[in-house]
Amino acid sequence: MLSLLISKFGLKKHRHRLSEFSCRFKQLCVSLKLVFFKINYRLKQVTSLYKLFLIITTLALISLAYLLLSGKLGLVNTQEVEKSFSQFISMKGADEYVIAQLDTNEEFSVEKFNHVMGFPVGDTNAKLSLVANYKYYVKLAELTHHIQDGVVYIDAPKLYLSTPVAFEFSSVQESAVKFMFGVDEKALLDQLKSEASEKLRAKGQSQVGVVYDKAAKALADNFNNYFKANGFGGNYKDIVVTFASEGSTSKRQYKYNESYCGEKPCRLALNLGKGLILKIN
Repeated sequence: MLSLLISKFGLKKHRHRLSEFSCRFKQLCVSLKLVFFKINYRLKQVTSLYKLFLIITTLALISLAYLLLSGKLGLVNTQEVEKSFSQFISMKGADEYVIAQLDTNEEFSVEKFNHVMGFPVGDTNAKLSLVANYKYYVKLAELTHHIQDGVVYIDAPKLYLSTPVAFEFSSVQESAVKFMFGVDEKALLDQLKSEASEKLRAKGQSQVGVVYDKAAKALADNFNNYFKANGFGGNYKDIVVTFASEGSTSKRQYKYNESYCGEKPCRLALNLGKGLILKIN
């Protein structure tokens, strides 16, 4: 074709330039074809990726819907426990929140001699026995708390003894025996009763160390039961109780949940920050 044009129009002297132009034109066509091929290939790749994205998104939405409907997917807000803690204190509001009780059999006795001119002329023996109810409490207004890594920390400054120490009236037994010119039995029994109250208080204070374990467990159980009753039982794993008044301050830790999913580990527990945990049972 090029030769005919050259012959017809007398372009022999420009033959070299026309050949060069023709060659470059062919190269341009090849380059354009290559570019169009690459563009087409990229478009196919993008289309394939877009289709894959749609498939993955669809599957993800279907899985999400299934997890939501089946109750397997949930969002835990640990800050709700803090609000519930404050509500518990406001609701109870008692200065004496009893968390431990120790019941023991107690016996008191006294013997008193009567003297005349320095010589004993008789004596009286008095005995008193009863079942004492030593009750130990905390002041809810003094409690402090914080939540960290799924653990509720409760700090109590002191464990108090409720006074006067209570006792079971039906368990009270008293007796008095006078020999010769001993003092009046009733007067000696009244004295024994008045002294018993202080003795019970002193004993109750002395044995506070043995009730820390029981008190800590009861306090943790009470809060756990309240949290569960209000729908926040799965918003934490452990509860730690500390008494500052204890000689060697120790932290007692009680596990109530294996994870944020309850008694079984979560398949996924993702910390979203600000107290929010995304969980999959």
